[in-house]
Amino acid sequence: MSTAPLEALVREQRLLIAALDADDVDAIGRYTATVEEALVRIRSLDGALTSAEAKRLAAEAMSLTDAARVRVNVLADMTARRLTRLAVATGKGKTAPTYGRTGRIAR
Repeated sequence: MSTAPLEALVREQRLLIAALDADDVDAIGRYTATVEEALVRIRSLDGALTSAEAKRLAAEAMSLTDAARVRVNVLADMTARRLTRLAVATGKGKTAPTYGRTGRIAR
């Protein structure tokens, strides 16, 4: 069976990661949708992709998923910190949370 659906997923994931790195909001939305479409196409195959090449592409897709997840988490954390700083600066928020000795956020 053709590995085209997996190749499309990997391609779209790379484009999504590039959009995340560039802070391009429109592209992030567009490529998030195309990644979802690629996943829907793969799910409809019902596990028909079992070749060595398909397994390699699936492993690459998982690696790219992790890379995107890390970027999203970093961006979310940066946004939360900015919002906290703005709230503190306007007097509408408490001091910024810090990490305590336990590694948990101390308030």
